[in-house]
Amino acid sequence: MIYPSDSQVKKFFIAPIVFILLCFAVPALADDFQDGMDAATRGDFAMAFEKWEPLAKRGSALAQFNLGLMYDKGEGVKRNYKIAVKWYKLAAKQGIAPAQFNLGVLYSKGKGVRQSFKKALMFYTRAARQGNSSAQFNLGLMYDIGEGVIPDYKRAIKWYRLAAKQNNTQAQFNLGQIYESGERVAQDYKKVVKWYNLAAENGHELAQLKLGHLFEKGIGVTKSDKKAVKWYKLAADQGNETARFNLGYMYSRGIGVEQDYSEAVKWYLLSAGQGNVLAQYNLGVLYSEGRGTRQSYSKAAGWFHRAAKKGDAEAQFRLGRMYEEGDGVEKDMGKAVKLYRLAADQGHAMAQGSLGWMYINGKGVEEDLEEAAKWYRRSEQSLKAENERSPLSSLR
Repeated sequence: MIYPSDSQVKKFFIAPIVFILLCFAVPALADDFQDGMDAATRGDFAMAFEKWEPLAKRGSALAQFNLGLMYDKGEGVKRNYKIAVKWYKLAAKQGIAPAQFNLGVLYSKGKGVRQSFKKALMFYTRAARQGNSSAQFNLGLMYDIGEGVIPDYKRAIKWYRLAAKQNNTQAQFNLGQIYESGERVAQDYKKVVKWYNLAAENGHELAQLKLGHLFEKGIGVTKSDKKAVKWYKLAADQGNETARFNLGYMYSRGIGVEQDYSEAVKWYLLSAGQGNVLAQYNLGVLYSEGRGTRQSYSKAAGWFHRAAKKGDAEAQFRLGRMYEEGDGVEKDMGKAVKLYRLAADQGHAMAQGSLGWMYINGKGVEEDLEEAAKWYRRSEQSLKAENERSPLSSLR
């Protein structure tokens, strides 16, 4: 089973493509502004620009923001961050929070302006005080990771909480991680579950994965394999590689669900296709044993090969055995020895024993009793450390 990493997933929110619509006091201006909105909605950005530019020059803060967004995103005009900054600043001076937020983004990235975390912090703060949840989140993240400021976890939590209360899912997730790690605040699984649950209910993939882990292990919640499966399934449906592997494992073992090797194969295939080494290894086992799928040594060898190529010792050993015996591949003692050695060098007991056997019998190598004895000794030592667990007998 694979468990989620404790490392935080940190990413800043960036400027969304959302034009602002607000009523004007003067009907004629309102009509022109609305005509621009209608044009932008149908994708006619040239017409939108034609309607908004005169209004922006006459001081309309909302038109100024929308022009800034067009230059920022290259919608209807050639992308030009410097001009975007110009219009955003005019709108920001009139208190338009999204303009302040977008200026914060551009200053933090150094687009159209000289990079300045100090100014990014200033504009994020102005927008955040007006309730802009994305600015609140970005402020929290700056204080969290020390991006241009001295790390201040109390301030990070303060801004994350404000954003989280507005259903900012990344803020909810980050709060869960802060309380789970216990590195900066006292570890509190009640709060961990609270924030992960809010983020997960809002569709946050990693929060769903984390909740699955908590329910599986009974950490901060009453242990429930069924609930673990539920959350893993939601994360897996969003394409999460680890959740897909965990589902495959649970179906193969009948944990929280009725044992179903066919369903295990389905989830392992999805995870393995994303590069999950353990899923690739387990598929090799299932294809070689014909569980949940038609037995196929050639397909088993293919999956073991993928995992072995990434350095998985058990896959290297299994593939080596297939080359030694000619199962699903053409018999090749040289390749068998090479694979056994790769696994043996990682401390794999059975590979070490097999390598000793090859040296005794001169298979794929010259007969060498001293070398054989060396590998048999190593195998015996490794077996004691592994408590004699056999890689041939189980999925992982």
